[in-house]
Amino acid sequence: MGIPVFVFAGLLVHCVFLASIFDIYFTSPLVHGMTPQQTPLPPPGKRLVLFVADGLRADSLYELDSNGTSRAPFLRSILENTGSWGISHTRVPTESRPGHVALIAGFYEDVSAVAKGWKENPVEFDSIFNESKYTWSWGSPDILPMFAKGASGDHVYTFCYTAESEDFGAQDAAKLDTWVFDHVKSFFNSSRSNQTLYSALNEEKVVLFLHLLGIDTNGHAHRPNSREYKENIRKVDEGVKEIASMLENFYGNDGKTAFILTSDHGMTDWGSHGAGHPSETLTPLIAWGAGVNYPQRVASQFFEDNFLKEWKLENLKRLDVNQADIAPLMASLIGVPFPLNSVGTLPLEYLNNSAHFKAESMFTNAVQILEQFKVKMTQKKETTLSFLFTPFKPLSDSEQINLLKKTRLYIQQEKYDEAVSLCKTLINLALEGLSYYHTYDRLFLGLSIAMGFVGWTAYVILVIIKTHTNLTKAAQSHDKESTILLYGFAFVGLIIAFFLLIQTCPWTYYVYCLLPVPVWYAVVKELHVIQDLAAYLLSLPVGQSMGFLLICALGIEILVFSFFYRSTLTIGLLVFAGWPVITQLWVQAKTTALIWILLCMLLGIFPLMPVVGREPNIPLVIATGLLTLLISCSSLSSLCKSKNKYMNNEDLKVQFYQMLSIALSTYVVSSTHDSLQNKQGLPVFNQIISWTTLVSSSVLPLLSPTFLFQRLFSILLSLMSTYLLLSTGYEALFPLVLSGLMFVWINMEQEALQQYGLSLKPKLAVFNFSYATDIMQFRQLHLDDVRRSFFFVFFIVTAFFGTGNIASVNSFDPASVYCFLTVFSPFMMGGLLVLKVVIPFVLVSCAFEAVQVTTQLSSKSLFLIVLVISDIMALHFFFLVKDYGSWLDIGARYPSKQCENWSKRRTIFLLVILPIISD
Repeated sequence: MGIPVFVFAGLLVHCVFLASIFDIYFTSPLVHGMTPQQTPLPPPGKRLVLFVADGLRADSLYELDSNGTSRAPFLRSILENTGSWGISHTRVPTESRPGHVALIAGFYEDVSAVAKGWKENPVEFDSIFNESKYTWSWGSPDILPMFAKGASGDHVYTFCYTAESEDFGAQDAAKLDTWVFDHVKSFFNSSRSNQTLYSALNEEKVVLFLHLLGIDTNGHAHRPNSREYKENIRKVDEGVKEIASMLENFYGNDGKTAFILTSDHGMTDWGSHGAGHPSETLTPLIAWGAGVNYPQRVASQFFEDNFLKEWKLENLKRLDVNQADIAPLMASLIGVPFPLNSVGTLPLEYLNNSAHFKAESMFTNAVQILEQFKVKMTQKKETTLSFLFTPFKPLSDSEQINLLKKTRLYIQQEKYDEAVSLCKTLINLALEGLSYYHTYDRLFLGLSIAMGFVGWTAYVILVIIKTHTNLTKAAQSHDKESTILLYGFAFVGLIIAFFLLIQTCPWTYYVYCLLPVPVWYAVVKELHVIQDLAAYLLSLPVGQSMGFLLICALGIEILVFSFFYRSTLTIGLLVFAGWPVITQLWVQAKTTALIWILLCMLLGIFPLMPVVGREPNIPLVIATGLLTLLISCSSLSSLCKSKNKYMNNEDLKVQFYQMLSIALSTYVVSSTHDSLQNKQGLPVFNQIISWTTLVSSSVLPLLSPTFLFQRLFSILLSLMSTYLLLSTGYEALFPLVLSGLMFVWINMEQEALQQYGLSLKPKLAVFNFSYATDIMQFRQLHLDDVRRSFFFVFFIVTAFFGTGNIASVNSFDPASVYCFLTVFSPFMMGGLLVLKVVIPFVLVSCAFEAVQVTTQLSSKSLFLIVLVISDIMALHFFFLVKDYGSWLDIGARYPSKQCENWSKRRTIFLLVILPIISD
């Protein structure tokens, strides 16, 4: 297989592997074709007002101030005197769009929405707004349009402020909520002179949705414990009071208006959300008005947390719900059909109605979820051979009929409690069945992909042995055997294709199931290489062979383990620090070995530090900028004193410009921080400097000298100027320490080569990248080259996760990008964060390229070993992926049951980044 074909095959295998992750684990759970279900009895309310205070934590609303008063007195009086309250438990990812989808549509968003920035509909779905007669909504342009766009007909109306208003550096983000309240008042005032609008507002099944973004914006900008965040809660409380009073007056106190206030997600103490910390997943829920229960006094109640005592609410019954349960609650209050895709269970304790109404509503809820189960089962049955189809036995057709008949009989006999109990059983079974059929093909597809990927990894190992070692002998061609082998595998492929065809499987199934055929054909074709390898291994002492394999396996497992516990990186770096001692390298290079040990230990401190963003430390960022300037000045001074003949005036100018860029970046970080602290926004001058620095950082290294260390130092200075602008704390030091270790690594590898007698020690100071490398000088792989490749993979993982999970695009601290922009823009901010993640990665990659060239190895040989290591790791993660849990929790654990460390991001990192580099 030629190099172009090999590269194409590698890219194809990895692209298929990556696509399979989405097809197997992250396909949309939604189905279509259900019949709308509506409670047959008249509802208690004609209209519903939904307040969603974006980013509002439950404790921030319910807790009392230091003086014993509530910061939301109106809402506190509601839950104490006229309404019901509790905690709404959200699911991760705790982002605005998934939270609103759960509230308004009743199901938990599938992750494909992240590709559209949580703004657009990846799939069509039903919602309370769609089922209403009219819906009017006010708020953010990031939230409202997605529900209007997904609605059938022209009955969902939106009123949004401009996207530029969502400015994290604004003087007062509470103005976003003031805008909503003012426009709602103006809207109702104008309706008195507009008969058409007035008549529509007085119809039944009307929804008014007020999306309040100020609290979330202030939380990001100033943190939830700030004065701004808490003051915003007061303003929201006053606004809710005014709107509720206005609506009661507008409708003549008819008692037909139901009110619900909740939040889409909470927020951590450091101002982020997206993960599964309790501060993010626990949101308030307060309901009052038409059809809502009054406060229930209790002597005592038990919850695992101690919030009731802290909030002084021990004697008021707390009614907790899952976030998706709010959608059926709203549907029941105003009599609209339950959203077709809702998986929420109606929280009956919030309803103030007859037992008959509650039983009928619960029955409607059960039938609505059962409809989804039946559609899902039918779809799977149609694409599976009858003798292979395994139904969900707990909810067979006969069991469905039995449960429905029994429930209806209980209602007719007025045994409402028994009917409700049966409905809950039916709902739980239907939800289990939905999950069963949604994951029906997961094992089959997973094994197919695994077979293909294992075959590919085996083939790469054989290619390494065949082309980059001296272990194999010249093979004799056996055309007849090759032809038989080809026909045999072709026949297997035809059998698989026929099997998929008669089941009318999607075309992607053909790709996943047929991929192993050509891959394993290529492996079996190299049978002579396998035989030579086996003969070589058998010729070695058993202890040596087993020891080598054990060390390789242990190293890979440590890399995998580091994705769950960042401290593993520290242990690995400490082991690396002992490498010169174990191999006796320190004898011939004491100074270099000592620096290596110190830098390994220093870099090992970073994984033990708190996750980046939780504790901003701008003075440390400024100090890092000054330290970088000091190092640059020292370097420039030494070059000038030595009168280096390889440096000219133009090269000195480039380094001077880079030093100026570092100085300007340091100034911009300090100036921007002070400006935002004083609520003066992002200075235009600072913004121009930041973007100019970003652009120039990719150009200046190309103008620098091509000598090894001078080029690498130029890359460091350019990238460091951008990294400083994206830093908020101790992570600013990380690239400096990492680069220092990389420079020492290059020298240490030269010492290792000399020790093994594989090469004469070249003069690294005058090594020039611009000279074409003579391929005749490339040597064959040595066992120690496996260690070099492992070092690279380990340093790459450290570069990504050494300072915490900075790779989490959906859960980062917006303060990281404040030097570039403060107006909310998910793709722009996400792109800048990706750049921050990539910078340490580039530094390690450049160092590895230097190691590869200076150790006289072809880039293909080392990267093939990297490919094997990363592919083995990827196979681990393939079977550990879960389709729920936080995208933040890589290398960190929170005390929350929802925090699943087996996250999709790890798999994407392994499946995309390392293999693509290697290919």
